[in-house]
Amino acid sequence: MVVIESPPREAAIIEFANKWTEQLAHENYDTAFEMLRTVTAYPGRSCVSSSNALRNRIVNYGSDTPIDDEPPYTVTSISSAVGDQWKNHIELMPDSRYPGYVGCLDWWLPLNGEWSDLKASFDIVKVPNGVAFVLVGLRIP
Repeated sequence: MVVIESPPREAAIIEFANKWTEQLAHENYDTAFEMLRTVTAYPGRSCVSSSNALRNRIVNYGSDTPIDDEPPYTVTSISSAVGDQWKNHIELMPDSRYPGYVGCLDWWLPLNGEWSDLKASFDIVKVPNGVAFVLVGLRIP
């Protein structure tokens, strides 16, 4: 699990998200999953429980199962994605949703060479020595 300073700075949050995206772009699903904090109970429950579940959500465009007539998807490196990028959203509001909650990040992913509407939603939570990221959603709006 990646831990960043608390209180988190926006630049450190963006740096984490960029590194996580690049791991996905290189199909390093194990490493990308290991960067996350896993929470098995509500509130703030992780939307994936393994690196394979993370891979399946990416390949199936945010779904647990393949979508008819859709190609498999892969994350593209941020530096090579084309098209219009959606605006990422960071909100820091400590303890506003549940104890230990620090904020959230909505991060748009580039897929198959272009910016997509697949959004990774993270809760930013307190852990010893800083804050970590829980992937709570991976879906299209």
